Amino acid sequence: AWERRYGLLQPERTPKGHRLYRLQDVQRVERILALLEEGHSLPAIARELQGADPSALNQERLAGQGGVWADYLAGTLQAIASFSTERLEAIFNEATSLHPLEMVTERLIEPVLVQLGERWMRRDTGIAEEHFYSAWVRNRLGARFHHATGQAHGPRILCAGLPGSHHDTGLLMFSLSALSRGYRVLCLGANLPLAQVPLVVERAAARGVVLSSRVSVDAELQTGLAALARSLDVPLMLGGLCSDQPLTDLEAAGGVRLGSRIPVALKVLTMHVPLFVPASRSLPGKRRGRQ
Repeated sequence: AWERRYGLLQPERTPKGHRLYRLQDVQRVERILALLEEGHSLPAIARELQGADPSALNQERLAGQGGVWADYLAGTLQAIASFSTERLEAIFNEATSLHPLEMVTERLIEPVLVQLGERWMRRDTGIAEEHFYSAWVRNRLGARFHHATGQAHGPRILCAGLPGSHHDTGLLMFSLSALSRGYRVLCLGANLPLAQVPLVVERAAARGVVLSSRVSVDAELQTGLAALARSLDVPLMLGGLCSDQPLTDLEAAGGVRLGSRIPVALKVLTMHVPLFVPASRSLPGKRRGRQ
């Protein structure tokens, strides 16, 4: 889409039609990705790179990031209100063709879920709308997860919902983002008993554990998490909304809070479970357990 719609890249072609990218093309891609990360739209980036007034980018961001994400959000909510899978697919496909999936997750899917959660009691079909979109997201991202699983070759991490959790959409979004970074992800969904975590870690040779929930962690569960953290030879990390609260017992036991924002959580994950480890070093973990 960058080449066809906006002319951002113009690679040369071999006689067989394969693209040949120059160093300047690589540098331009890096610049485009940086601007996308800042929230600018592709049309504005194209204008800036093609010599238009650079101040337009800042003006666009101050005006709500050019309205592109607001338009996606409004269109998605309208599609949900009319239970239109076709419209959801069209908006999602356009967004993912122009922007990285992690950005689409953070700036479209997550805000939609938040709005649905806030308004479901005020609408006569609010619960149905939330269920409709959550099911669509799970199916859509689940298909991507399935197709991408064989392409990852990094360390394996176990991702699951805390006991008592009933929603796994956020967990799936994080798992897919981690998979796209190169982690091999074993995603077990919601409501996993803590007692089974060490067994799964051992049998799956997982190098880290990520548990999550949308609801607060009570004192009893935090005690169980602290005990689990002490028993594992690999890092135990807590994500989702529950990890935005202080978790003194868990952190004192060596547990890690990832926070609810997926980009930040991924950065913290890579600090504790690096994707690449020199051969001369032991694999990451809280202790020098399995090598």
